[in-house]
Amino acid sequence: MDRKEFLKICGFSCLGVFGLSGMMQSCGTTHYASTNVQGNRLIVSKKEFEIIKNDTIRYRNHVVSKIEGINYPIIIYKNLNDTYSAFLLRCSHQGAELTVNGDVLTCSAHGSEFGKNGEVIQGPAEQQLTAFKVQTDAQNIYIQLS
Repeated sequence: MDRKEFLKICGFSCLGVFGLSGMMQSCGTTHYASTNVQGNRLIVSKKEFEIIKNDTIRYRNHVVSKIEGINYPIIIYKNLNDTYSAFLLRCSHQGAELTVNGDVLTCSAHGSEFGKNGEVIQGPAEQQLTAFKVQTDAQNIYIQLS
């Protein structure tokens, strides 16, 4: 292989790696919601769950909120019959931040997995996730932070 062919192959390989990584990032489905905190309540608009495309409305299964003063994000799941649940994205094993993979929350530190109801699917974690009390009205979701 001559130098020109080598550089051509390396160049295409680099472009492929960068292109693939860009596509993988665009496949992410986690939506970070705009939220407000009033007192010790997090307020999330139900419209944060809407995906409007070509005059069609679809709904996200979950959104994530990062709140100043809380070290971990909160995930809010949309359940059946317009009900919602909210959990702190902190592993109950040793406190690592969880990664959202749809309905499975994964701890990168030791591999614990949790379901969308906060239950342990796979250890070493033994305790479910910290859950928050959730109330709703026609427009908003109210999450009691303490």
